[in-house]
Amino acid sequence: MNLRKAFLIFSVILVLTFQACGPNKTVVSTPIVAVTTAPTATIHPTPSKITRIPFGSSVSVDLMKIAVTGTIRPADGLVASGDMFNTQPHEYQHYIFITLDVTCETTTDQQCHLDLFKLKLLGSDGSVKYPKWFISGVDGILKDTDFQGGTTISGNVPFIVSVGDSGLLLVYESLSGDSDYLALP
Repeated sequence: MNLRKAFLIFSVILVLTFQACGPNKTVVSTPIVAVTTAPTATIHPTPSKITRIPFGSSVSVDLMKIAVTGTIRPADGLVASGDMFNTQPHEYQHYIFITLDVTCETTTDQQCHLDLFKLKLLGSDGSVKYPKWFISGVDGILKDTDFQGGTTISGNVPFIVSVGDSGLLLVYESLSGDSDYLALP
């Protein structure tokens, strides 16, 4: 009998526990309101509405004078010969190396900082391309650097572009937020 009594008490406690801790049977219907916001995006001016700095001319920005002095297009052979693990362009694309001369316009006791993350390439269709930074085994690739006033550094900035894309512009976004558009040859 004690076993029956214990089983009965255990069953009652178990049922009461399920009642107290079980799922909530009360269903409250609340309307769900979806709030959507338009995505934010930087609107780039169309190439016809910007001031192009002619090829070979320089622009003074962020205490530096920057000039496009040449391009290598296509530069796929240079990249492929540098290292077999370098990113290869997709079909109908190739590398372009944009050669820059950058002069620090401060006094010799001060430094300039070249930040290549401020550079991008604007296509004639308004598309934006960013530099390819992970290229190894290729000499002359320009890197972020600090350099003394009065000195000039030169090097190539690599991009991948469509084979037939023309009218490309190198864009430098200054510390002030302004953009300068340098024409390529």
